[in-house]
Amino acid sequence: MLNTYCPYTESFRLYTGSNCTNRFKPIKRLSGLLVILTLTAFGVGCTPSPPDHRAQVTAPVYKAGDSTKGEKLYEDLCSQCHTLRPGSNKKGPQLVGVYMAPSAQLKDYKYSEALNKAHWIWDAKTLDSYIADPKSVLADTRMLSDPVPNAQDRQDIIAYLSTLGRDPLPVTKDSK
Repeated sequence: MLNTYCPYTESFRLYTGSNCTNRFKPIKRLSGLLVILTLTAFGVGCTPSPPDHRAQVTAPVYKAGDSTKGEKLYEDLCSQCHTLRPGSNKKGPQLVGVYMAPSAQLKDYKYSEALNKAHWIWDAKTLDSYIADPKSVLADTRMLSDPVPNAQDRQDIIAYLSTLGRDPLPVTKDSK
């Protein structure tokens, strides 16, 4: 018996009278093809879409509350479910630019059917009643937070929200 090299298995094997067969060649070609197809599928044409933004806020900052206190209240009461980064929603939608914006506006967040049908503008009056007790204002809301009974706390949160989204929107390829 001779020890011979088989180019298809890339190994030496004992020659037992049968030739090194091509039985592994199709498997190698198939595995190479699968790697190429996988890389192509994930690399070409699969760029993430830019985050959804609300329009830049141009309304005056809400002055009936203290935005500094509102920022602290936001962190304590709202940040576990909401973010301040477009395209980064949690249980609730991101809140940049929410002040004076239409309700259920972001395409990258799944709103409740009730909020989709509400057609609200998030002005101070609407935000105040919604933050005070979401379930009493919109029975089928997905917002599960506890009511905020303190009127001044609500005014402070609204003042803080009114300061967000005042920077110009980022320029994307589509908007050029």
